[in-house]
Amino acid sequence: MSESFDLIELAAGVHGAVSDIAGPAVGNAAIIDTGDKTVVIDSFMTAQAAAELRNEAVRLTGRSAFLLVNTHWHGDHTWGNQVFDDIPIASTRRTLELIIADAPANLVAYEAELDAQLTALRVRLESDDASVRAAAARRVRGVEAYKAAAPGFRLTLPDLLFDDHLVIEGRRRVELMTYGGGHTESDVFAWIPDAGVMIAGDLCWNRIHPRTLDGDPGDWAGILERMARLAPMRVHPGHGEPGGPEVIEALVPYLRTVAGYVTAVRAGTDPAGLAPPPGSEAWASPERMRTGVAGLAARPHPSANRTASGWGRGGDAHLR
Repeated sequence: MSESFDLIELAAGVHGAVSDIAGPAVGNAAIIDTGDKTVVIDSFMTAQAAAELRNEAVRLTGRSAFLLVNTHWHGDHTWGNQVFDDIPIASTRRTLELIIADAPANLVAYEAELDAQLTALRVRLESDDASVRAAAARRVRGVEAYKAAAPGFRLTLPDLLFDDHLVIEGRRRVELMTYGGGHTESDVFAWIPDAGVMIAGDLCWNRIHPRTLDGDPGDWAGILERMARLAPMRVHPGHGEPGGPEVIEALVPYLRTVAGYVTAVRAGTDPAGLAPPPGSEAWASPERMRTGVAGLAARPHPSANRTASGWGRGGDAHLR
């Protein structure tokens, strides 16, 4: 039993690892048994959580992992890569570039930043507001885990790169697909046709306001509409509990609304006064929506920064 995540069977041989966003794993991950190979999707925030994930993959499938996939560059999906440094790690070319750009240049400074976060959180533990104390207590556990993992952190990069589509051939076919960038500049999801299961990475968040700051909400909504046309029966998000096609259906209008908010803020609207998009009023972390809108409004449209790498070049690749 893992201390960092819960395992949920999405279909026979397909398991979603669901983490608490305030814990040592932060994001979700997945384990796929193709019948003769074991594929792991994403590696969490810390080596501790990643080691638990790798051990669970062996327990569930009876074999060691054959391939790790990074769906995008964010640290809660890639910083555990070092635990998988003896097997191929797949990502798009653009994701590789973004992982390198985001890597901590100075681990001492990073640890000092974590110490500052812990100091602020411990002040909140003394708050008169019970909800503030509870939120701080949950967050302390995760930050302490990041601090414990920091001294041993070793940047481990993807080395199996693709542009559009990587097919993993086995007794079960797994397709790694990208429609470009929405959540980030390059986002991959895994599609398992025989099971109707989609491992969506952070293209999907379930009942949690998503991080939009590094992407483009309008493009993201369009990507989700294309993903929906595959007709998944089960959708495993990057954050939150697995669900069905309703996870995608809820995010499309949400992101269209957020895109409109960005335009409004650029025209002078105060982001602090923005209401949660219709249907998201009960979702967790509404402050993430407002900070994301403010950040997006303050920078140029991401399409201005796109490069050829990772954006639609090339054709299918196959891994057997």
